[in-house]
Amino acid sequence: MIEGAGAVFFTEMDCKRNVWPWVLLLGALLLVLAGALVLDRVASWPAQELDSLIHQTSTKAKKVRDALFDVFQLQPKISIDNSLLFDQTKTALELAVVSRDTEVIRNTRQTWIGSTKRIRIHAKYRVKAGFDLSRKLDVEVTDYGVAVKVPKAKILGVEPVFLSVEELRDGLWNKIQAQDLDSALRATLELARWKEATLPEEAEQTFKKLLSEKLDNLHLHVETQFEDEPMKKSSWPPQF
Repeated sequence: MIEGAGAVFFTEMDCKRNVWPWVLLLGALLLVLAGALVLDRVASWPAQELDSLIHQTSTKAKKVRDALFDVFQLQPKISIDNSLLFDQTKTALELAVVSRDTEVIRNTRQTWIGSTKRIRIHAKYRVKAGFDLSRKLDVEVTDYGVAVKVPKAKILGVEPVFLSVEELRDGLWNKIQAQDLDSALRATLELARWKEATLPEEAEQTFKKLLSEKLDNLHLHVETQFEDEPMKKSSWPPQF
């Protein structure tokens, strides 16, 4: 009986010794599988974060496009990190931001051999200032906000509102010619333009204010850059 019990004991020991390698192998396989899953999850984190960042930036770009249309009826091209996201679909060639009515009076007199002719014109003009969008309008959306580049504002138009020729007096032999009246009228227009020389600066400040207010409501910071162009010398009074 003792001999039989010993045989059973050794048989059980042999079985246990045969099972342990399989247990160890299975444990190693489980560890490798778990490690692979962890590595895959870790490796996918940057891609997930990048996808989330791209989605957030694209959402910002759409908000910017909608804001520009709401405020200025513009739909310019919008880029993210120099990559085009939204192409230009609707943009006017000019964007008038501010306008002001201004009155001018132009007195012209010319004497020739003691004979003097006189012209007096009273006029009101509506002066508009804004941006020539045929030059450039760039919108770049970044992680930090929005960068908008537009040309420097300028006088876009001077339109007559009221015009009255208050005096046309010929000299005895120095008569008023058609070109005299035309020159006087052009002088009133240039005078109105000169009087409102600061209107482009006001247009830039208004553009920045309106855009910032709109995007601030969407929790987006905006940087507006006005690109310089060659300045023309102005003289006073206008010469013709």
